Amino acid sequence: MADLFRRSTRNRRRDTGATLFAETGDTPVGRRRGRGWSKRLVFVLLTVGLVVGSGFALRLAKEHWLYQVRSLALRKIDVTRDGVLTEDEISRLAGVQPGRNVMTIDVFAMRQRLLRHPRIEAATVALEYPDTLRISVRERVPVARVLLPPMGGMQACYLLDDSGHVLLPFDDGRAPEGIIAGEAALPTLTGMKAPGFSAGQAVTNPLVLAALTFLTGFDASPVAAVTEVVSVDVSQQGVLTALTPQGSQVTLTPDDLDRQLREWRAVHDRAAELTLEARKTRPEAQFSIGTLDLSVRGNPPLRWLEAAAAPAASPSLKPAPPKRRPSRRHV
Repeated sequence: MADLFRRSTRNRRRDTGATLFAETGDTPVGRRRGRGWSKRLVFVLLTVGLVVGSGFALRLAKEHWLYQVRSLALRKIDVTRDGVLTEDEISRLAGVQPGRNVMTIDVFAMRQRLLRHPRIEAATVALEYPDTLRISVRERVPVARVLLPPMGGMQACYLLDDSGHVLLPFDDGRAPEGIIAGEAALPTLTGMKAPGFSAGQAVTNPLVLAALTFLTGFDASPVAAVTEVVSVDVSQQGVLTALTPQGSQVTLTPDDLDRQLREWRAVHDRAAELTLEARKTRPEAQFSIGTLDLSVRGNPPLRWLEAAAAPAASPSLKPAPPKRRPSRRHV
């Protein structure tokens, strides 16, 4: 009988009176926690709104009060340039207009904006209180062209200055016609494998840089008075091959260009002497350089090109074809 009235352990656990309590949003604890998260969210939203509103209010204050202080207004922008870009273009690139408060002008940021233009090589920006801003710009001068493969019946090109920086040609109407024509007549670099560069970048190919150095030195050499360079081939490792309008092919090395240019002029003068001697019996005679390999020291290989030509009083004094290359003009 005792076993009949004995409760099992399992039943005893059920009868302890313990109740399982699940917290939900409807319970007092759940409601308190929900209100806590709501307060945090409202606080974050108010903080963000305050920050954004303060920034907007500060910007309005600058635009309508700080920038408009007449006693500190910028009244004069003095632009010094040496190229094609106009004063208005340079002012727009700098991002400044008369009337702005001089205390709000960041000359460092203004200079960086100018230097981002591919045509600008150097720039200085200085404030002279109380009301003057001075901007000085030096532009890059192209010395050679690089023709891209034709696409759709059109052929585009890049320009390179003496340091290898890539420029874009001016569109019609964006520069004087003489400048556009001069850049179109620049010597062409040939033999480059897939250029793959864009405006503002700098070429790093050593042979291309050597060709640019050669073209820059050529303009100041004695040879420039008697001939021009139409193109320079850079396809052969270690040498440059220049082509003239007369059909002469002259091979040079990147080293000791001054010596090679002097020898080139000496060979040209020798051609003029041979022409004068030959015209004593053949008035139509004309000697010129066919091929000349100045990469060989001492006795460079030379092949004369002899062709009939109209008599000339003094071939050695014959002027070179008119140059149409762009030059830096100081303003």
